[in-house]
Amino acid sequence: MADLYVGVMSGTSLDGVDAVLVELGESDCTVLAAKTSPYPRQLYSDLRSLVRKPRASLVDIGTLDVAIGEFFAECVLDLVSDSPFDPSRIVAIGISGHTAYHKPDAPRAFTLQLGDPNTVAARTAMTTVADMRGTDVAFGGQGAPMVPPFHSWRFSDVLEARVVVNIGGIANLTCLNAERPLRGFDSGPGNTLMDIWCERNRGERFDRDGEWAASGTVNPALLARMSADPYFKKVSPKSTGLEHFNLAWLEDALSATGRKLDPADVQATLLELTATTIAASLKTSEPEAGRAILCGGGAYNTALVGRLRALLPGVQVESSAAHGIPPEWVEATAFAWLARLRLIGKAGNAPSVTGARQAVVLGGVYSGNQPTR
Repeated sequence: MADLYVGVMSGTSLDGVDAVLVELGESDCTVLAAKTSPYPRQLYSDLRSLVRKPRASLVDIGTLDVAIGEFFAECVLDLVSDSPFDPSRIVAIGISGHTAYHKPDAPRAFTLQLGDPNTVAARTAMTTVADMRGTDVAFGGQGAPMVPPFHSWRFSDVLEARVVVNIGGIANLTCLNAERPLRGFDSGPGNTLMDIWCERNRGERFDRDGEWAASGTVNPALLARMSADPYFKKVSPKSTGLEHFNLAWLEDALSATGRKLDPADVQATLLELTATTIAASLKTSEPEAGRAILCGGGAYNTALVGRLRALLPGVQVESSAAHGIPPEWVEATAFAWLARLRLIGKAGNAPSVTGARQAVVLGGVYSGNQPTR
């Protein structure tokens, strides 16, 4: 019988916490139950404020860390209670934590995720594995993206070069080619700039199906200004986040155009930026790719997917659902898989992806079942 694990993911888009119950074997996995829980209003507001303006007191950070841990635990318990499976069969929970700040470059590189694993373990009474990114950073890696080894395990095909494109707040690519080492990196903004602009101008957390973007017209000057950012020229290993691609970054680019643009045109240009940087990264990193497998929330953005298909002629662009895992559950499933690797003592990172000095066992283990005297 395969083991049951829970994976918990909170992405940079802040669209909620994804929790999945996964059956994991040696060579395959099955998502048995899944649920996305939107952050409670106050918790969402506090977390958004911190990640957009990373200044806070130690009291604020500690309090938020525990509050997010409590919410993660609540998400897990809700998921398990709604499923027909015996909770005692669950081996462990793997949590990504929510990235509050990511500084993977020297000196004193670090990555900070919130969502206290002690709290998760105590509230769920389940073993919890966390801080996987931090281990990779400690060994000289970028700490992101962490999911390419899982992508390779689950989506690779020795007969076809493929690229897995995860479009969350930040977009990352995993290059799967049997003739080359595993590669993966953050290409740049995924949904984050579009989400920020949509919320600011329409009061909505995201542009459903990319309809608002589709109503606008791409502004060449703004697109050129944003595309000139040095990050896009960097070679992998590389990773990024809201520390770089944020509202201030967008406002600087808008200011440089010297004119006031229609908000819908800005949204259209942001979508084009995401599409063109993903497509350019794919063509450069894996020109032999015959298939692009999309996951993350951006896989549901009809306008964005349409642009990717137009920019990638000859590449079959399709959802991860065609390969057995719906787009919204891939990353959480990956962290369940990484938790399993931690418990069986296998390395979970890929130095060819993150630039770490070596492959290492990732994360710390927090026991939820304390012995009684």
